[in-house]
Amino acid sequence: MSLDVTAEQEQPVDGRTARGQRTRASVVDALLALQEEGALSPTAQQVAARAGVALRTVFGHFSDMETLWAEAGQRELEKLGTLARPIDPDLPLAERIAQFCASRSGVLEALLPVMRAARLREPTSPQLQRNRRLFIAAGDAEVETVFAAELGEMDERSRARCLDALYLASSGPAWESLRHDRGLSSADAAAVMSSMVSALLAG
Repeated sequence: MSLDVTAEQEQPVDGRTARGQRTRASVVDALLALQEEGALSPTAQQVAARAGVALRTVFGHFSDMETLWAEAGQRELEKLGTLARPIDPDLPLAERIAQFCASRSGVLEALLPVMRAARLREPTSPQLQRNRRLFIAAGDAEVETVFAAELGEMDERSRARCLDALYLASSGPAWESLRHDRGLSSADAAAVMSSMVSALLAG
């Protein structure tokens, strides 16, 4: 009998916890949706309205906007992991370059609105700066894995320079410049990226 009473007492707690988790997720969803629609610096009031909750609810789940940005950044990192395609490092170089550029361009295109929004707040947001370092580290790790054979043939200085150049060629800022400054389609921007990566690794 006591076990049944305990289960009955725990049921509402579990339900409240689940509702709280759904509300928290909806607040993060709202922030990301606003950014994807072009609101580069959404306010807490806008986030609350989009999520359909009171402003106090937002700050009931997040102590400040920094913690909200932190969770949104984690969500985007998880999204990156689902979008990036695994590439066999034993494939011929030309195939690896083609697959890498197709995968990276798809990821950058999907994340571009959020990256643009984050850049506005990065100078005054320690959390966004940490998020950015995590994204860069994830991208570098992929490059080092996919092109391990070519990088392994270089001396330390050349390898470091090549990694820096590959970052520049396949990074978010480069993608934004090609898409918005140069006005290229995503397909044309991907072709430019492929040309640069190929040139860097051809030697």
